Amino acid sequence: MKIKFLGTSAGWPLPRLGCSDKICTSRDPRDKRTRSQALINDRLLLDIGPDTYLHLNTAGVNPTAVEYAAITHEHPDHTFGLWDLGHIYNGKKIKVIIHPSTFQKIKKLFFYKEYEILKTEAATPVVLDDLQVSLLPVNHTDSSFGIFVKGKGRSFFWAPDFKTLPPQTKAKIKGTTIAIDGSELRIPTQNHQTIIEGVSLGRVSLAKSTYFIHIGHRNLPHKELVRFVQKTGGKNFNVAFDGLEVEI
Repeated sequence: MKIKFLGTSAGWPLPRLGCSDKICTSRDPRDKRTRSQALINDRLLLDIGPDTYLHLNTAGVNPTAVEYAAITHEHPDHTFGLWDLGHIYNGKKIKVIIHPSTFQKIKKLFFYKEYEILKTEAATPVVLDDLQVSLLPVNHTDSSFGIFVKGKGRSFFWAPDFKTLPPQTKAKIKGTTIAIDGSELRIPTQNHQTIIEGVSLGRVSLAKSTYFIHIGHRNLPHKELVRFVQKTGGKNFNVAFDGLEVEI
């Protein structure tokens, strides 16, 4: 399974406009982050944020190969690219996997003639040829999910926004590769875990590899953050950056 991290920021990109802190003045290109989004096997998009056009217009990405997309929840940084996704000149409708409760909150964003909407209940797999895609509940909003992708003996869990995971989701993702909320380093918030908590989750889940995504502003620059998570968790913990491609 090929995973390309197209974007890795939280709801606002990095650097922030007008900011002069350590992250925003970094010259490391890995500290330039757009809204979190990933592409699986060149065909399946995970989340459809406002940087979708930019991501699909990037070198090494073929927008006409995209056939499917899945949405974690209703917030703008995960949905506001729907307009652009519906205008790919490939002669076919993109199939969008979404939970009914999430769909109800954003249905006005859909232009029905442009998409085939696949409403799916939690933990019910949708079969996409060689992949199975399930929406697993997470605790963020009352209609938020992580995206669990299985294919050819490999599995990947994408969860950019959550405070905690329900027990049934934790059980489902054991032993897989995970990409999880990195919005905060240490400061607890109402709707997001900290990276410290994410390291604990990666250990408890026996994750093969843990990648932090959705990197927020109250964090460390990329190099320092990688050192921190690997010192805290070990070598199977890492920080994704825009353009990173991995095979699992």
